[in-house]
Amino acid sequence: MIGTCDTWSAEDAVDSGAEWSLRYTHDDDFLSISAFIPPSGRCAEAVRDVYAEIFALAGWSGYPDICRLWHYIGDINGDNADGLEVYRDFCVGRALAFEEFRPPFGMPAATGVGSSGEGITVCVLATRAGKLTAIENPDQVPAYRYPTRYGPKPPSFARAGYLERAEGDVLFLSGTASVTGHETAHRGDLHGQLDRTLANIRTVVGGPNLARHGVAGHFGLADFDRVKVYVRNAGDMAAVEAVCRTVFTGDPAVELVRADLCRSDLLVGIEGVIAVRGGLPKVLRRADQPDGASRAQAVSAP
Repeated sequence: MIGTCDTWSAEDAVDSGAEWSLRYTHDDDFLSISAFIPPSGRCAEAVRDVYAEIFALAGWSGYPDICRLWHYIGDINGDNADGLEVYRDFCVGRALAFEEFRPPFGMPAATGVGSSGEGITVCVLATRAGKLTAIENPDQVPAYRYPTRYGPKPPSFARAGYLERAEGDVLFLSGTASVTGHETAHRGDLHGQLDRTLANIRTVVGGPNLARHGVAGHFGLADFDRVKVYVRNAGDMAAVEAVCRTVFTGDPAVELVRADLCRSDLLVGIEGVIAVRGGLPKVLRRADQPDGASRAQAVSAP
């Protein structure tokens, strides 16, 4: 993955610090955490330990709901010292942490993509500002129920998260790709995968699916305020960008990143944020949206 930086802003002064292997920053409503796991022959144990620290910090600092996670994983589709794919090794550690500590918020929205650097960077956004609901896709098996053909432990995330806040609701779309059921669809076909990915997004954010989860609302591609697109092959960037700028018509911030994905046969993945009513929380606004922010934290991935 080419170097990237997410900047999260706050209107008022923020506090920062470090605890265990974690760095954090917070304002009144949101807590951001970042951690780096050094490269090693096996990562599951280290991932489990970092997740345990994340759950503990979010809990005792008063931000109990983890609404979004990002994972930037070096050599994501390579093999670890035991011949297990690095992403599957990572999923073992993450699943063990969820099984052992069972955090109250359930499965969060998340993205897991490759990094050009070594090791694993984890970035977290937690909140105490509202009610968080995990959203699944009826056309996909929940990732945490995948069969063992995808690894010893399944991935631990929801397809999206819906945060109800007095100031305005937010929908966090997880990294979404060309998967139906639990199978990769349209292997080797960029446009087929892109079409399937967009269809999955429409289903996840559409009214019938949200109603199944007790959430009122109906949204589409034109409602996204921020979109990030991960593309495996650099030669496909222009074609993917052309499609995305055509379908995401609500003038969102659309960012394209060259990155490997969690399956070696996936060519493109898309994540995003929808501000359901009112403005985006300042912590989520893009750089070109004026917000009067007085402080900002940037979390970088190698």
